[in-house]
Amino acid sequence: MTALCGYALVHTGILPRIQWGGIETLAYRLLIPAVLIKSIAESELSLSEFGGMLVALLLALGVSGMMVLGLRWWQTPEKLSNPVFTTLFQTTTRWNAFITLAAVDLIVGPQGLALVALAIAVLVPLINIANVLVLAFFGSAQEQDTPVATHVLKNPLVQACAIGIAINLSGVPLPNLAMQTLNLIGRAGLGVGILAVGAGVNAERLFRHSTALVFGVVFRMMFGPAIFLAVATGLGLAQTEVLMGIIVLVGPAASNGYILAKKMGGDADL
Repeated sequence: MTALCGYALVHTGILPRIQWGGIETLAYRLLIPAVLIKSIAESELSLSEFGGMLVALLLALGVSGMMVLGLRWWQTPEKLSNPVFTTLFQTTTRWNAFITLAAVDLIVGPQGLALVALAIAVLVPLINIANVLVLAFFGSAQEQDTPVATHVLKNPLVQACAIGIAINLSGVPLPNLAMQTLNLIGRAGLGVGILAVGAGVNAERLFRHSTALVFGVVFRMMFGPAIFLAVATGLGLAQTEVLMGIIVLVGPAASNGYILAKKMGGDADL
């Protein structure tokens, strides 16, 4: 319903699409990072306790990504262009922190947020590195002189994860006023993030048929979750951990992948 409200705000003209750029930037650079900092700073970062979930997610995303990479050598450029290939890779490996955090907050609550925050802290840097490398190698853009490390280090989500981990491992809690501020900003972040996702929906594009689009959606919704469930079952993960992993893998891809595709020569429209 929140995403639908964002869509309605745009298409009724109450808040035209052209005015959403600043809102998206605010959510990406301040509101969502506040959620991550607070969640990670307050969470129990115990790899011994939650390492199994991270292993299952890493295997699911890693194997899915390798399968898509295999398409590049299996299909000729005439059948699968490099820009389309990079978008399929992003679709398979990226996940939307806005949607995931909001869904987990509603379904599970604080415990779920801590688990997802831990997953973000570990996976977001790795996913960004992998996607930037693929786009740098296969993208069609000429402006690819920026080092991969710079792309990753400038990512607000990566920075927020690093800050949260540093606070958590230091053992020194933030002052109560600072935590209250992060909490207030973060509560706004989840709602605004979902509104922005809804505002960006192009209904016409949803009904355009293309082999690449169908493949990307089916592969993401079925293959990755199937691998995760198999590994999770083998490791005997708790129900909450399994639920968190499934929410991560079946949710939409991260919207910042569109910006990355635009800048580095991927198929942003796809």
